[in-house]
Amino acid sequence: MKRFSISLLFAFFSLTVLTSLSAQDPAKTEAKPAAPAEPPKTETPKEEAKPKEEVKPKEEPKAAPKVEEAPLKPITPEVEAKLEAARKAIAELIVEAEDAGLVETTIDQPPILDLLITGRATDLRELKKPAAERLGVSPEVFGAWFTGHGKKSDELSGLTINPPSDVRIIQPAKGLSDWYEKRTNMLNTYVAQARAAKAADAARKADEAKKAAEAKKEEPKKEEAKPAEAKKEEPKKEEAKPAEAKKEEPKKEEAKPAEAKKEEAKPAEEKKDQPKS
Repeated sequence: MKRFSISLLFAFFSLTVLTSLSAQDPAKTEAKPAAPAEPPKTETPKEEAKPKEEVKPKEEPKAAPKVEEAPLKPITPEVEAKLEAARKAIAELIVEAEDAGLVETTIDQPPILDLLITGRATDLRELKKPAAERLGVSPEVFGAWFTGHGKKSDELSGLTINPPSDVRIIQPAKGLSDWYEKRTNMLNTYVAQARAAKAADAARKADEAKKAAEAKKEEPKKEEAKPAEAKKEEPKKEEAKPAEAKKEEPKKEEAKPAEAKKEEAKPAEEKKDQPKS
């Protein structure tokens, strides 16, 4: 029994040794594949060392060239004359509108466009309303308040106006669009009339200049005709003068002897007048 167990153990031990060897032998006995032959090394020509490029400083981006604006054209004497006439007319309009009670404004001077478009200035009434009921004021009134041209409280009978909260431009839907529409239509009418009048005046001046040029062309013809007429008249005058002179001279000479005879007669008369001795 012991022998059997010993032999069994020996067999089991030998079996484990054989299995371990059989697991290692294939790795040892298998021939390793030959490594592929390396291709012959070819010497590559060495690149010549390139000179190092100088590092250029970064150029700052050039500023865009400034576009020179054309100088403003001078105001011509004709435009200056019209400006002066228009300013005078507007001043007269303000005075007449104030005297008629059509000006109730919060700025100094009254809004000119309001007067020209609607014939009145009533921004004071608008700013007296509660904030919820105000429609707003014209752009001219708005600009005047925000540039310090609003009237003071004592000039507005104690009314205090705070521009940031009280002064707003009227909205387009509430009247501003209609206001500008009236401005455009009004100016279109008068501008068309002014252009027509200027065109008529230019045509009249051109016609006068044309007539003057034609008159200058005709003047040399008249001057050429005058010498010929003068030549015809001169001989007649010269011929007439000698004949007249001859006729007059003998008469004068003939008159002289008669005067001499009178002078001779005077002594005889003097003798008669002398008193007798």
